[in-house]
Amino acid sequence: MFSAYIERPINCRFEGQDQDETILLLLRAHPITNLSWIIPAVLLFLLPFFLPSILNLLDINLPQVPSLYGILFLIINYLLTLTIVFEGFLNWYFNVYIVTNKNIIDVDFHSLLSKNIDVAPLRNIEDTSSFMGGLLNAIFHFGDVFIQTAGTSRNIDFHSVLRPHHVADFILDEAHKIHGKKG
Repeated sequence: MFSAYIERPINCRFEGQDQDETILLLLRAHPITNLSWIIPAVLLFLLPFFLPSILNLLDINLPQVPSLYGILFLIINYLLTLTIVFEGFLNWYFNVYIVTNKNIIDVDFHSLLSKNIDVAPLRNIEDTSSFMGGLLNAIFHFGDVFIQTAGTSRNIDFHSVLRPHHVADFILDEAHKIHGKKG
């Protein structure tokens, strides 16, 4: 379940799912996008190991600093590192995009106490487009998918998903299947 692109996931449900509704695609942002919080967390974790050398370069004498301050600094530093890692992982893991045989669902996880869920019925899908821009996007093959809906339904955007051109085409194909059934 840690994958960024899962077709027809097994033993996976979401709140509000109908009995006859099947998940066709479960998407998350590409794992490479996690570098935006992993790199600062690693640097913050390593800071106490390099701080004495940096302070010596700045002519700050460490023996003058009480040891209690050093311990307090370590505790705060590692709690901050843990917070960055925990929040970054939760944000990546719970921000999901789901394509079912009936709907497209965009779950935006803001915090443990706040999330936003946008649902657009497949029958309201008018058009999809995808965008890949930048070196990392081209190397790791991820980008954004934009889904245009009809009527008052809100347009839905999938950000930094793996295989964006395939996802956009897949969604449009599923929407055409529904329109084909009715017409």
